[in-house]
Amino acid sequence: MTDTMSAVKPKIEEAVAGDWLYNPVTGEVGRMNLGPAETGGRRVKADLWLQPGAAVAGTHVHQHFTERFEVLEGRVAFRLGDAERLAGPGDGRLEVAPGVVHDWWNAGGDVAHVRVEVEAAPGAPGRPAARFVSMIEALWSLGALGKVNAKGMPDPLWLAAIAREYRDAIRFTKPPAAVQDILFGVLAPIARRRGRDPLAPELHGRGAACAIPDPGADGLRALLARRVTAGRARGLS
Repeated sequence: MTDTMSAVKPKIEEAVAGDWLYNPVTGEVGRMNLGPAETGGRRVKADLWLQPGAAVAGTHVHQHFTERFEVLEGRVAFRLGDAERLAGPGDGRLEVAPGVVHDWWNAGGDVAHVRVEVEAAPGAPGRPAARFVSMIEALWSLGALGKVNAKGMPDPLWLAAIAREYRDAIRFTKPPAAVQDILFGVLAPIARRRGRDPLAPELHGRGAACAIPDPGADGLRALLARRVTAGRARGLS
């Protein structure tokens, strides 16, 4: 018996260019420009819009891929290790290497537009970019289903299940790693018994709770006009 949700993982439909995802709690709207299904799971390119007040769910680290960010509109704050940086249009690309603890959020009062690239590190095993997108779908779908708190984080059982399933793709910095290993090791089997499955069909693919149809220019503008409170809930704004 494994400590993931099932010994045999179901096949997950991978994202392709043109797919749209939305997390109404964290205030992130994404459009896939190059999906993992088109790159052997090794690379992803996307446009990401951050509503006013938007923030990712928490400080985290990735071990198997590099992230690159270019701010096209608005102001975005990045925390890389102990350093903090504010980026805007014309500031070029910011790169987050594997193993670097980081965080980021909309630091202005308006919409921010960021171009994002995720690329597998040389020698990284498997399909790191595909695993990253799958993890995003799971977390964002829980947001769309109302199963997260104001910061965008799920309850301890869901968090344990996601942390164990996607430990190759992400590790949040709180609680500390040693505590996570013990705590999530205990909670993950309980989560499994209670039906908290990070690979459930309703969390992934075009039928995912976070998947939305192409909103068009007017629909995207209306969506982005809504202010969210994720950043304030995290003490960032």
